[in-house]
Amino acid sequence: MIFHDYYANIPRAEIDRFVEGQELCRLVTLGPDGTPHLGLYPFVYEGATLDLHLVRVDEQVQDLTSRPRCLVEVDEILGVIPSYWVHPQYAGSATAYHRTVIFECNAAVVEDPVAVAAQQRRLLARYQPEGGYTALDPADPLYRGALETLAAVRLEITRCRAKFKLGQNRPAETRQRLIGELRRRGRPNDGRAADALAWTIEVQKV
Repeated sequence: MIFHDYYANIPRAEIDRFVEGQELCRLVTLGPDGTPHLGLYPFVYEGATLDLHLVRVDEQVQDLTSRPRCLVEVDEILGVIPSYWVHPQYAGSATAYHRTVIFECNAAVVEDPVAVAAQQRRLLARYQPEGGYTALDPADPLYRGALETLAAVRLEITRCRAKFKLGQNRPAETRQRLIGELRRRGRPNDGRAADALAWTIEVQKV
């Protein structure tokens, strides 16, 4: 991925807001023979760290135990536009809009059921704050078996790279026209894409 300045100079507060608003992340690890492994997981983001859990027998647990360096990616796919919205003849004007954040991380894997339970409580607090379940206790037979199959993974973030590809390479007037085209087309994500392009114009005014 190429991180042109006009796509990558995103304020850290905006990156944090974006990541906290997403529900799943992609974890990329490296197997013993160099094969990349990819998984999609719920997570808790705390700025300097990410928490997620894996099943102990998952190949990614084995990867992280031997090779703790990994990547986490969080993205939002907003859609594609046809070339003629930008140029009446040049096909290369067709493009895709997305927001992507990539974290380089070092992982710590813990299998102690007490630690796994503590992490599960953090995940539940994020994804199910309304409750509706029996309090999670590693000694409770309701949970003991499941907790003994899980591993808690804490990822220490060592580098953050962001790419918000939202037409910033185009003049504001062109982006305004594209916003109108997106709203008229009305595909499921077009409204979100239009709002994202509008955000780039507002940021430039500040």
